[in-house]
Amino acid sequence: MRYSLLLPALLALPALLASPARAQEKGDAVQLPDSVVITASRLSEDARLTGRRVTVITAREIAAQPVSSVDELLRTVGGIETQSRGGFGAQSDITMRGSTFNGVLVLIDGARLNDPMTGHFLADIPIPLAEIARIEVVRGPATALYGPDAIGGVIQILTWAGLRSLGEAVSLDGAAALQAGSYGLRSFDGAAYRAGRRAGLSIGAAAHTTDGMPITNAAGQAVRGRGQDVRTDFERQALTAAAVAAVGRSTLYARAGYDARTFGAYHYYTAFASDTAREATSTQWAQVRLQGPPRARTTWQVQATAKQHLDEYTYNPLTLANEHTSRLAMLQAHLAHQAAPALTLSAGLSASARGIDSNNLGRHDDASGGAYASARWLPLGSLALNAGARLDYDPVYGVEPTPQLSIAFNQPLFTLRSGLSRAVREPNYVERFFNTTLARPRGRNLGNPDLKAETAWAYEAGLDFYPSGGLSLHVTGFLRDTDNLIDYAMLTPQDTVFLARNVLSARTTGLEADASVNRRLGEARLTLNGTYTWLDVRLDEADPQIRYKYVLTNARRMAQLNLSLSRGAALCGVQALRKERLSGGDYAVANARVGYGLHVGRQRLALTAEVRNLFDEQYAEVFDAPMPGRWWLFGMRWAR
Repeated sequence: MRYSLLLPALLALPALLASPARAQEKGDAVQLPDSVVITASRLSEDARLTGRRVTVITAREIAAQPVSSVDELLRTVGGIETQSRGGFGAQSDITMRGSTFNGVLVLIDGARLNDPMTGHFLADIPIPLAEIARIEVVRGPATALYGPDAIGGVIQILTWAGLRSLGEAVSLDGAAALQAGSYGLRSFDGAAYRAGRRAGLSIGAAAHTTDGMPITNAAGQAVRGRGQDVRTDFERQALTAAAVAAVGRSTLYARAGYDARTFGAYHYYTAFASDTAREATSTQWAQVRLQGPPRARTTWQVQATAKQHLDEYTYNPLTLANEHTSRLAMLQAHLAHQAAPALTLSAGLSASARGIDSNNLGRHDDASGGAYASARWLPLGSLALNAGARLDYDPVYGVEPTPQLSIAFNQPLFTLRSGLSRAVREPNYVERFFNTTLARPRGRNLGNPDLKAETAWAYEAGLDFYPSGGLSLHVTGFLRDTDNLIDYAMLTPQDTVFLARNVLSARTTGLEADASVNRRLGEARLTLNGTYTWLDVRLDEADPQIRYKYVLTNARRMAQLNLSLSRGAALCGVQALRKERLSGGDYAVANARVGYGLHVGRQRLALTAEVRNLFDEQYAEVFDAPMPGRWWLFGMRWAR
């Protein structure tokens, strides 16, 4: 699907946006208080009852930030480290609390997005930014509710139609953003939503393209490939549509999505001089959910999802392309019952089938299943107990139990919370079967079909403080003991490949400190979120001869900042990040956006100008894949 094929969808969006709608006329967010979250327990509940550190990002906050993709947005969310291989969301690894990039679970309206091939595709999200109503981030393990891979935490993307299906009122007719900038950048991201009393329909589309920056080697010479200069070019198209309809007293929700991207993948996975790679990926997504009345004493939900991901990777012009097609299908059911005013019980089942066809990894198919139960008990008005347990079967690792317990003690000015949990992560297809016959230099990766599951026990304790004046402070300490941690390693200087293996054990300790301010300063409105994270990883295999590929690439210290300031029609947003890695090296990057807003009837228009990498920092986050230098963008945002 090329850039031009999206033109019909793009042309149709303004007509949809201009159509009369039955949604509310003002605001640009779902009417769900930021204190009420879904992800931590699968129930709509006050975040202060969960005993977890939960971050909520609203549609208003997304629109204010200088970002083009979900992974760019997550760069400044506390507890999340985004390791990008290129700008504008080309590809990113996402880690939380020192996990590897395979240890974070991403959900779209409650459905698992993680690809069974590799976590490198975690940010291939078939949803435009304008279609996202809010994002909920739960830090720390959540395997007891959502199954394998949620070792570092869970990121749930909640769309306008998805929240509407849960009974929440939607107050957006539509939104769109157009941008143009340096190096031939052109960008569109838009969505439209129509809501009636018993039905709703949404459509969203995105298209981004840039010629990219030319890449030079250590000697300052242009890198050549395919007879031309190698660049950080990138092209992406995404299209999604969703519908919500009342079926008797139940609600039916359905979504289809598509994402395709093509990009220069220079040194995305290696640092070899011969690597001038290019890559193309596409994601096809479908989900259907039927659920009972959301306010009933007993609620139920059944959801089916299917995903297909295609990846074509060409190492350099002299090599054949690696072609992979991975598949994932899931069926899950959830039931919750208000047994008493202070007691809620829930349980669920899930089953999945996954597979891959690849000229590198071979052909494989697996099926797995799990069952879970949880309870929320409020024995006192100030105390909340949340307990759950899950049992999963997978042919790769057999049967694994994952219990979880969290406690919250609430007072008007503060919340004390603590928790412990067990988590499991299954090895993916790349870790198990990657084996190339292509002639590549020493240091390439090799899969291991005998890998065991990665398991971990995690502990955390925290304090949330809510003084007056729109200020909130959060401090969390955490510890995770991991057995059979999966990474690529060379055991001796004589080894020629990084073999996927189970590190005997690792201890990860960390501290997160968050501060948020949302208040008026005279005629201005200030929103400020800042996070400082400290992390340490200790391996029981401390032999200096052993070389690891990913386990020590996380940040030891990381400071993240989001600032938004508006006064009258003027607005300003700043996003800043400073990172110091466990393996050495540090850098700081800042992005900024200014805009001027106009109101024409119900229409809201903003003219924007932004600069990415304000100080032109030269840096890389994965190997030496170059990140963009200073980049100017000018655009227009429109909402109704």
